[in-house]
Amino acid sequence: METFPQGDIIRQELTICDIKNISSDSKLFIFALPSPEHIVGLKPGQHIGIKALVHNAKYPDGKEVKRKYTPTSKIDARGTFEIPIKIYFPTETFPGGQLTMHLNTLVAGSKVSILGPIGKFIYEGNGICYFKKQGQTRTFKKFGFIAGGSGITPCFQYIQYIIDHNEDIELSLIYANKSEGDIWLRNQLDEYSSKNKLKLLYTLNHPPENWSHGTGNVSQDMITTVMPSLGDDTCIFFCGPSPMNQMLRQLLPSLGYTTYIKF
Repeated sequence: METFPQGDIIRQELTICDIKNISSDSKLFIFALPSPEHIVGLKPGQHIGIKALVHNAKYPDGKEVKRKYTPTSKIDARGTFEIPIKIYFPTETFPGGQLTMHLNTLVAGSKVSILGPIGKFIYEGNGICYFKKQGQTRTFKKFGFIAGGSGITPCFQYIQYIIDHNEDIELSLIYANKSEGDIWLRNQLDEYSSKNKLKLLYTLNHPPENWSHGTGNVSQDMITTVMPSLGDDTCIFFCGPSPMNQMLRQLLPSLGYTTYIKF
């Protein structure tokens, strides 16, 4: 049974069954589905929306806030699903993330309003992508992913599905973060890489000593070294901070890539 069947977006009230710390500013939220036999019902490329009435100094009577997140648990996992979420804490120049600060106050047993399925680039399997806005389907043999921070989640959703289903698709990933402790899903990504199922490069702004991967922001050299070769059967997906996304919108076509998509 699907919690969010394909078709119109629906709303479900789901319960948090556990919360685990990933890092100093990130948590893994585990939600219970309506029954142990339910699956989420999303396809790779789809995500959910979390909606809440948030109260703060600016909106003492409350403001409805919605943000989109991508589960990283397996598509066919039954009974629960997982979403890693970065908590945007206040700083001297930033008041904090309205929704994530609210989520940070929740505990196991809290109910959350969730919407789905949401998404414009739906993966049907075996290299077939459905571009919902254009109403078009295309088939690819090579996928490249460029992720920054929490932008890894939609990329991982594709990668995990393709590898789990033993599809004959070439996969490459560049994953940028500030520090080594910020890398999400590292155990799974390293396992895929060690089995030669994923060409992988991490890059860090503040790498530790003896760091063997990349250093600094995503660069042209990284892309030409790690991303798949040019061709009509290649698609590059990217998701990360706005400056990275803006840079890639200019750099990728200049390198000859013709199909590149921001999640």
